[in-house]
Amino acid sequence: MIISPGCCQHVGDRSNQQDAFGFSDKDDLDFVAHGGVLAVVADGMGGKVNGGESSKLAVSVFLRSYMAKQANVTIQDALLVALQDASSAVIGLANEVGEENVGTTLVAAVIHGGTLNWIAVGDSRLYLTRNGKLTQLTVDHVLAIELDRDAANGKISREEAEDHPERLALTSYLGLAPLDLIDKNPVPFFLLPKDQLLLCSDGLYTALESKEVTALYANDPQKMAEELVARVLSKKRPGQDNLTVAVLSC
Repeated sequence: MIISPGCCQHVGDRSNQQDAFGFSDKDDLDFVAHGGVLAVVADGMGGKVNGGESSKLAVSVFLRSYMAKQANVTIQDALLVALQDASSAVIGLANEVGEENVGTTLVAAVIHGGTLNWIAVGDSRLYLTRNGKLTQLTVDHVLAIELDRDAANGKISREEAEDHPERLALTSYLGLAPLDLIDKNPVPFFLLPKDQLLLCSDGLYTALESKEVTALYANDPQKMAEELVARVLSKKRPGQDNLTVAVLSC
């Protein structure tokens, strides 16, 4: 299976870019044979400067750690080690700058031999586009999940859950210790030809409906990434967040 990457990002209506992204070297065929092709997106938090620094640091450390994977190490194990290494680096940054609320979301996906593996913390997402349908593969780590569960169990009312002022607060992110809440696929996910994977920050998916994303499907992943970002910007939403999308096409 031939994997083609694409990517695009924009600062939106903000003064600083706090998103970061990266890819492994798809031309390193020896590594691809056992490690596949990796894409990663992060969305920083913790102030205008530290948010951007944390996401860039996390992506850099994650890529470096994963690219050190040996052939006898499973992809899922390598992803978990890379996540832990990235989180430790962000904690180090927080200690260095003397702030507690420095952190970043992160979502990473690897395609290897026709199968997909992913790992994620926070609310940056991984989507699958297949046959004109968009499916979210990752689970958001936000307080809303717990609030809705409590409402379903009768612990709080539906109104209390929906109106909670911290409904969108993150419950897991790099920089949090211990890092107990991690989303990953329990078994390899099999891909089909023409499948596309979209990794993105919340600045993208909060601005677009599923039908808008699938309407922009393109065989060229770079074209699709650029058109997704252009579509968001065309809406001229006040306070538009940073937005980033990385695409892997099969």
